[in-house]
Amino acid sequence: MKDIVIRLARRIKKNIIWIILVPLILGVAGYILPSQIADKKSYTAEVTLAVGSYDHPIYNSTEEIPLLLRSDAFLKEALPDEKDEDLAEIKEKLTVKSESKSLLSLSYADQDQERTESVLNAISSTFLKNDQKLFEEREAVIRRSIDALEGETVSEDSKVDKERFLYELKNTQLNLKAASAVDSETVSEASGGGMSPKKKAVLGVLIGITIAFMFVVIPEFFRESF
Repeated sequence: MKDIVIRLARRIKKNIIWIILVPLILGVAGYILPSQIADKKSYTAEVTLAVGSYDHPIYNSTEEIPLLLRSDAFLKEALPDEKDEDLAEIKEKLTVKSESKSLLSLSYADQDQERTESVLNAISSTFLKNDQKLFEEREAVIRRSIDALEGETVSEDSKVDKERFLYELKNTQLNLKAASAVDSETVSEASGGGMSPKKKAVLGVLIGITIAFMFVVIPEFFRESF
């Protein structure tokens, strides 16, 4: 054991310059390197939608809408020029959260600002367009029912029922609501994640110490093995 310590001490003394320089060089490299490489920036576009109310099982449900917006069929409708592999990537980057029973937040993140805005705008505008169409169809059905009932001649005994049905239909008509964008689309910018220069410098030093330690100890290990 004493001989091993002596040999290690001699090897350390013989290579002391490299043992000091390797951690120092790697530490400096770790500190300088991040300043020479531009951090990749990420852009996140966000929009808040108020869900409509016209008794549709999907477009009026904050539980179903996230599934709808991330479905292949909807994404192909919203982004018809995108390839299947690009749609799969968009699906991964798209986040749909239920903020309340009537509010949904949509967000999309990408490294290209223009693409970030265009993708989220296509998704939200397609949803609102489809929602408006469904809303108008439902409203038209209610309006026709009201017109038909108002033009219907009934007996004196049925007038009360007619007025009650008309009241219910008109009340339903008043409560119909299409979806809308509550907060306009906003884009925020964030620098790419990663270690700070100081942390990378410390990591470089630790790696250098490890290399130096291996340089001193490994030869002794092989010497003992043989």
